[in-house]
Amino acid sequence: MSAGTPPLRVGLVGAGRHASTSLHPALRPAGLEPVAVCTRHLEQAQAAARRLGAERAHDDVGAMLDAGGLDAVVVCVPPDAYAPIVRRCVEAGLPVFTEKPGAANAAEARTLAAFAAERRVPVMVGFMKRFAPTYRRAREIARSEEFGGLRMASLKFVVGRMRLPLDEYVVENVCHPLDLARFLAGEVAELSAEHSGDGERGHALAILARTATGALLTFQVGTVGAWSQHNERVELYGGGASVCVDNLDTLIHRPAHGPTQVSLPNYTVPLPANFTGTTMGFVPELEHFRAVAGGGVACESDMAGAAATLELAARVVAAAGAPR
Repeated sequence: MSAGTPPLRVGLVGAGRHASTSLHPALRPAGLEPVAVCTRHLEQAQAAARRLGAERAHDDVGAMLDAGGLDAVVVCVPPDAYAPIVRRCVEAGLPVFTEKPGAANAAEARTLAAFAAERRVPVMVGFMKRFAPTYRRAREIARSEEFGGLRMASLKFVVGRMRLPLDEYVVENVCHPLDLARFLAGEVAELSAEHSGDGERGHALAILARTATGALLTFQVGTVGAWSQHNERVELYGGGASVCVDNLDTLIHRPAHGPTQVSLPNYTVPLPANFTGTTMGFVPELEHFRAVAGGGVACESDMAGAAATLELAARVVAAAGAPR
């Protein structure tokens, strides 16, 4: 946020673990000022308001909106709770940021997208990996003339046990690499998948896809890894060149001619570019939302895009079929 620019005054809906540990710490660095907190239980909202320095606490979204004083709303709730909250905020004319996936399913997301478009109120869905500096730089490299056009990509997202049925796991976690593939490589035209395991034993899922432009994508995703170990790697290949994002923070560029170039944050220097919230994309996505809410900037992760990602997630579940 540039000096002298007033912060965006926001109401927060949801103060669970993810909101408290990932989104809320990124608010002020991104130029958002918490004014009110709303949760289902007033005591929880009051505790979060004290922690964040917000003026008000509520247990009803309508009451929070009626109290006024807000420029926008930031929502982080379970998938099936987004729709009524987003609708009320849009009806109040307030721009909305929701944590992914932003809706319970693709149909609901499309309905919300149309509702927001009709009223000309921006709604952004927080697929934060789109805003992580390494992935944005990787896309820039892959789109350069020297890269030779994207021909192939591999995406690995293997985490620890989540104990969710396949459909919930795909929406909760696999939506990240699916949305990232759309961001980096374009829309998926063809898709097949193989699945093994279950929520208790862990999911192992292999996906093969082809984009509308002909690039081949492979996904290795699952919950058979460990949360404390390496779990994320994306590689893009062009005409002799490649670029890799390793575990989110390290970018490895291998041009067709010349030495390999490696870059990563300098964590020993306490500057915003080196902070975890920036590296992971939480601060940049909220900075983007601030620009969108202020007008004049097109949203790069809107509800219509979330609908496309959720539709892709449903295709994966359908293609995976019964576990073996």
